[in-house]
Amino acid sequence: MTQAMRVERFGEPSAGVHTHSQTVRPTHGRALVRITHASVGSTDIAAIRGDYLLQPFPGFTPGYDFVGVIESLGSSQHSNLQVGQRVAGVLPRMGTHATHIAVAPSLVVPVPDELDSAVAAATPLDAVTARFAISALGFEGGSLLIQGAGGAVGSWAVQFATALGYCVFGTASQRTRGLAERLGATVFDYHDPDWMDRLVAATHGGVTGAIDHTGSRSLRHAVAPHGRIVRIAFDDTSRYQRLSTATGFLTAGLRRCSRPSERVCSVPLIVATRRAAYRSALASIFKGLAIGSLAAPRAVEYPFDDYADALEHASHVDPGTKTILVMP
Repeated sequence: MTQAMRVERFGEPSAGVHTHSQTVRPTHGRALVRITHASVGSTDIAAIRGDYLLQPFPGFTPGYDFVGVIESLGSSQHSNLQVGQRVAGVLPRMGTHATHIAVAPSLVVPVPDELDSAVAAATPLDAVTARFAISALGFEGGSLLIQGAGGAVGSWAVQFATALGYCVFGTASQRTRGLAERLGATVFDYHDPDWMDRLVAATHGGVTGAIDHTGSRSLRHAVAPHGRIVRIAFDDTSRYQRLSTATGFLTAGLRRCSRPSERVCSVPLIVATRRAAYRSALASIFKGLAIGSLAAPRAVEYPFDDYADALEHASHVDPGTKTILVMP
């Protein structure tokens, strides 16, 4: 019997989330995975509140990424997977805050023996988002602005961009700027009303590219005309978050050929449609962690039964840490 957290009604974190019991069996083309660790992040909080575009209705289980052990491969034949193997992955739709899932084997990759499961669970969604966002820039080198450079996705993006030879700038608060600077970014405090003008001056006309989670239209002022903005989210503190996200995706799509141009990076969509590329990226990230060329956030673990505490921690997470749910 599988235990899963289900959002019964939208509201403040944990208020409408309850434990749900169900039976999960492997079906044709799917493997049964016993989840041992799953990350809890800002996307989960937004979904529980009803602010996430891809989960418009209650009745779902939060969580995108996970680490677990294969219990059955069903009728699937995959030479690189076997029963008892530790794997990790990202789902195209939420559902990992549970003890078991039935998942397509094409969505999982083996976890290197050198990696702790909690560290591995802190990685997939955020790191893959950062990797594909940089790829969507369409160029290597030059100057790059990373919004939220000390945050969950931004800290990965700074590492990848620095390794690729970009001159990396970032925005951060006083609370998170230390982490971004340690990773190699030149940081501007986004509370400074003149930070964008300072960046334009420092780059003699604007950065070559930007990775953005705010959806701000004014950011175009900081990017050179021949550059590109990659939008990974569209933050909005109003009660119209889902509408803002939908509008942001549409607007970015219409600006594909503008100057500067814009792209949208949606990892759930990438996972659903480009599985080989996603698996290759995640395997490469795990290899970097195993050999020490990449640094993962510190995992702060919470038992499955302390789900409310895990959500609270994820709502106020310290820089360089990630909330991890540990299954019984």
